[in-house]
Amino acid sequence: MNSLPQFESPSVLEIEDLEFRYRGGPPVISGCRLSVAAGEVLCVLGCSGGGKTTLLRLIAGLERSQGGSIRIDGEEIEGPGVHRAPERRRVGMVFQDFALFPNRSVLGNVMFAMGGTPRNRRAALAAEHLDRVGMLEYGPRMPHTLSGGQQQRVAIARAMARKPRVMLLDESFSSLDTETRVEVREETVRILREADVATVMVTHDPGEAESVGDRVSWLDACCRSENGSNDDRACTRE
Repeated sequence: MNSLPQFESPSVLEIEDLEFRYRGGPPVISGCRLSVAAGEVLCVLGCSGGGKTTLLRLIAGLERSQGGSIRIDGEEIEGPGVHRAPERRRVGMVFQDFALFPNRSVLGNVMFAMGGTPRNRRAALAAEHLDRVGMLEYGPRMPHTLSGGQQQRVAIARAMARKPRVMLLDESFSSLDTETRVEVREETVRILREADVATVMVTHDPGEAESVGDRVSWLDACCRSENGSNDDRACTRE
């Protein structure tokens, strides 16, 4: 058994008994319980269509739950009568397809995420985030002129510009070639750990989950463990 980092600080992200279904459909997520500490990477596996992306969308505020709660740093952002808007959550999200704005420069993409920052400081701070991912010199370029790995680095810089407490990675490296995927993934995880960001990473690849995650959870087990309880320990390998 490999030794893993010990996370003694309180959980940054806490999910309890989360429930979600699309209108008229069966439950997509039922009784899900998870917790992630500062600087920890939790990898989430699950069958296709099993609700992995839906879970991230609920944390981000892009969907509204029908039960349970989500807290960040002890503050409820999702729960009975509570639904904080996505822009008011300290959550960053990086998608598989990068989702950069094609009509904005690299620097402009990062600046867009800094809505709460004074305008006269946005360019300088955005440049700092680009520098952290090795993309500072590409600031004036447009996204379509970049390689896949470069676009993903910009997407990470834009997500970090929100100063997130929680980062969500939705199959964020799967569209890259093998060599680039490993390089960008390692850089991303290093940056997130150094910033003490709690990270939830969805992947379909058990090998990737094992190599990156401090813990690996199966979503279906988190929602419905074999003994019928809703216990995070039932679905987590350490």
